[in-house]
Amino acid sequence: MIYLDNASTTRPKDFVKSAAFSAFDNFGNPSSLHRLGMDAEKVIKEARRTVASELLADERNIYFTSGGTEANNTAILGYALANGKRGKHLITTRIEHPSVLEPFRYLEKLGFEVTYLGVTEGGAISLDEFEDALREDTLLVSVMAVNNETGVIQPFDKLKEIMKRKSPNALLHSDCVQAFCKIPLNPKQYGIDMLSASAHKIHALKGMGALYVADGIHINPIIMGGGQERGLRSGTENTAGIAAFSEAIKGFKKIGQEKRTLLMQKILENIPNTCVNGTLENSGYILNVSFSGIKAEILLHSLEMRGIFVSTGSACSSNKPQPSHVLTAMGASRENIGGAIRFSFCDEEFDADFVVCALKEEVEKIRKYVR
Repeated sequence: MIYLDNASTTRPKDFVKSAAFSAFDNFGNPSSLHRLGMDAEKVIKEARRTVASELLADERNIYFTSGGTEANNTAILGYALANGKRGKHLITTRIEHPSVLEPFRYLEKLGFEVTYLGVTEGGAISLDEFEDALREDTLLVSVMAVNNETGVIQPFDKLKEIMKRKSPNALLHSDCVQAFCKIPLNPKQYGIDMLSASAHKIHALKGMGALYVADGIHINPIIMGGGQERGLRSGTENTAGIAAFSEAIKGFKKIGQEKRTLLMQKILENIPNTCVNGTLENSGYILNVSFSGIKAEILLHSLEMRGIFVSTGSACSSNKPQPSHVLTAMGASRENIGGAIRFSFCDEEFDADFVVCALKEEVEKIRKYVR
């Protein structure tokens, strides 16, 4: 099996699974005052330090969530609802993950005004357009660090400098689900006030994430109950998931650009009528390629029959009939959108020649059949 769908989810590493199984022995409720509860609490405290260390932040700024979706929802809804009297204008981009776009659409129904920034053909927002969109009453900006369909790195590190000039009171949130551990992230250096991360994108377990919140920021909780996570996120903590998340961070291996570059070059050299979507600076973990004259879903299943697993785009929206909102925003043709395949990588090696040979054969078959 060749698994190239790591942007959807990653295979849990053996040492990560071991950490989770070990944490099962710490079955006490972390809120309990007895020894079993204190043992579980120690696991959580250590993991919080690990997440904070990866971000060069303080552990008091880290909150555990059930995943990247909850972290995004908490940051956007929680901050807007708590601070709406200070401003009703919000800014995001047209290429955000649905867990960002949907909260903004919900806030529009509550009377907030949202500016949705477009992107260039290369896949990144324009800083000039961003500056023009900022206003005195802008409350919150949310721009992802790495796009989940193209891998393009957004200029998130330059946004705060512009915001300080035009909207000094606005806060910056960044969805870093596809960036966490993969590219340098220092929220204090870049002026990121809130940052979302997810565990299962870095070989940990599903159902686990984290939210960084800078000092002095008030957020309304969107999950209420027993007041865990210092009142921001109620619910008994997932000790095993948190322990696994911590170990995945400690053992994560960056891959650089080599795998993406090699596969991209071989595809372009061997398969005609193809194009790469997202031509700007890339994280190195995602390659999005359009094969004209085919339907991506057919190609996906053809490759699956040969033991190669890829994606047609974001797994969170792959069951929806609408074309990719990311490629649409980039101005891709409907044919290229319909024939787009996402390859996404991790530190595991794969046979690029075998993948390209299978691709070439299946693309030729599908094109011949379509004609």
